[in-house]
Amino acid sequence: MKLGVGQYALAIAAFGLYAMAEAAPAKADTASEIRALKARLSKLEADEAQAKREAKAAAQHVASAHAAPAGSPPPPQHWYERLSLRGYTQMRYNDILNGGPFYNDISTVGDKSVGPRQNFFLRRARMILSGDVSEHLYLYFQNDFASSPSGTFSNSPGAAVYSNFAQQSVYYYYNPGVLFPYPGYNQVGNYSSAPGNFGQIRDLYADIYFDKDKEFRVRAGQSKIPYSFENLQSSQNRLALDRADAVNSCCKDERDIGLFFYYTPKHLRPIFRDLVKNNLKGSGDYGMFAFGVYNGQGANRIELNKGTHLVARFTYPYVFENGQIVEGSVAGYTGRFVPYTTGIRPSLGGGTNWAGFIPLNIPYSGIGSGFTPYVAGSGWNNLGNYQLAQYGATNGWGPVVANGAGVQDSRVVVNGVIYPQPFGLRAEWNWGVGPQLNATQTAIEVKRLTGGYVEATYKYEDKEFGTGTYFPFVKWQYYNGGSKFDNNAPMMRINEWEAGIEYQPLPELEFTVNYSKMDRTNTQAAPYRQFQANLVRMQLQWNY
Repeated sequence: MKLGVGQYALAIAAFGLYAMAEAAPAKADTASEIRALKARLSKLEADEAQAKREAKAAAQHVASAHAAPAGSPPPPQHWYERLSLRGYTQMRYNDILNGGPFYNDISTVGDKSVGPRQNFFLRRARMILSGDVSEHLYLYFQNDFASSPSGTFSNSPGAAVYSNFAQQSVYYYYNPGVLFPYPGYNQVGNYSSAPGNFGQIRDLYADIYFDKDKEFRVRAGQSKIPYSFENLQSSQNRLALDRADAVNSCCKDERDIGLFFYYTPKHLRPIFRDLVKNNLKGSGDYGMFAFGVYNGQGANRIELNKGTHLVARFTYPYVFENGQIVEGSVAGYTGRFVPYTTGIRPSLGGGTNWAGFIPLNIPYSGIGSGFTPYVAGSGWNNLGNYQLAQYGATNGWGPVVANGAGVQDSRVVVNGVIYPQPFGLRAEWNWGVGPQLNATQTAIEVKRLTGGYVEATYKYEDKEFGTGTYFPFVKWQYYNGGSKFDNNAPMMRINEWEAGIEYQPLPELEFTVNYSKMDRTNTQAAPYRQFQANLVRMQLQWNY
């Protein structure tokens, strides 16, 4: 402890008093000397207090001399004082409990770690730079350093002839040579050395505010499309490890480049903020009302037509007197999407367990694997009721594209949320039309789609022992429609249950265990076979 002047004086006086008491005769009167020492100590303390007052007054005088005039703006901040840096990382591990005869078909759109021969996997590694550059400009820049390119496994088609009265044949990408329905596990294909974990932009936008309350703003750049609550909800906050394909199939990576207008009344801004801040699994502030125009081909993808997509959304969170919050929303978008195509061998049964059958008595039975499906959209040369056998059935046939404007792509979604206090319930459903490979896998056409999900959860905070926060949950999802962002926009059928628990021992640490009972289509490789599997996944997330 640091001693003041008064304390030093008191110590010296006490020592001197002790010395005099030892040296002086016993009969000496020390009372007068003690009174004198106390008087000196009081004077020293008074002098010290006066010195402190004078130093404080001098400092205030210097500060007022250098202070800015009344009403003037505060001094400018450095850039690092206006922006903040944060992020999070997700590491996963999966174990396929069983996959039936189609083990090698097990694959999902949202998680590349799902599949045979997989172990640990970095799903996301995000760094976020954000902040108010000024009163009217906000910057948000998010990069993901765990992005992986496609094509890390190459599949080569093979065919096994099944001789029966129907004269049918069937081919498999992974396991040819064994008759249906027991195709075996022989692998055809090869591994490539394509690396992963590249840095890629997720968000890069500026919010431009038009008023001091920041109720009106325009978001310019690459950002999330205001369609679907679960798409807007950050993966940092979501319980289920992947978004439901029924709503996520609308927008690849949930983002695109465009201009989005948001209106959030002043009294709602704290509600949207606190639903995330208070660990209630909110989606963030994407406006009570939103309207936008964007490319439509997806994030980090080149635009392929001159048309744009339009989107609009309305949502409202209602707070009851007991503090419970419910939210309802409706959104829709429309535009024309240009599908991505690649050579395949047309067959029957896409989206079923018997996909890959090729009846020998129809014109395209002799077509090889180099056939590119025809896109039946505006701007493509329309061949009408063409005979495929006349267009290179043996060597394959490629369609002639003439400034394709794309295929009609329109949806509407409704959503309802009861936030977990402690019980939570969330549901979404969407309907629409979009590009989809037809039943004979020869053309991509406009087809109807429908699907959604229901998720229930419970929030338990262990306040007695302080072990953390627990979120047990169960989720069901369904989808029947095209997977427009995959090559050839194959049909996707999903009927899936999953259950799990998210455990937060600390705010910066989360651990999730997730079980999935899967019944879905492998949209990554033709013949786009349906598979059933039971899967356990684990994820460790750390926030910083």
